[in-house]
Amino acid sequence: MSLSSEFRGFDLTRHGYDRGEVDRYLDYLDHLGSLGQGAAARPPQFRTRGRGYDRDQVDARIAELLARAQPAE
Repeated sequence: MSLSSEFRGFDLTRHGYDRGEVDRYLDYLDHLGSLGQGAAARPPQFRTRGRGYDRDQVDARIAELLARAQPAE
C-alpha cells in the first residue's frame, strides 16, 4: 500500500521536487525491496514544481534507501 504524499515526511517548499514523481519512485523502491531485488544506482531526475518536496530531504532519503539496498561486500 502506498503512502500518500502528506505522510512521506518531507517539508513542502516554494519550489521543490514534483510530489507525484517522488511518491511514485519511493513506491517503486518499496516494491523492489519487498521482492528482495536491488534498486537502480541512480534515481530519476525529478521535475521541480511549486509547493514541491524539499529537494535536500528527498535526495538524502533516496541516498539512504539506495545505500541500504546495496548488497554487503
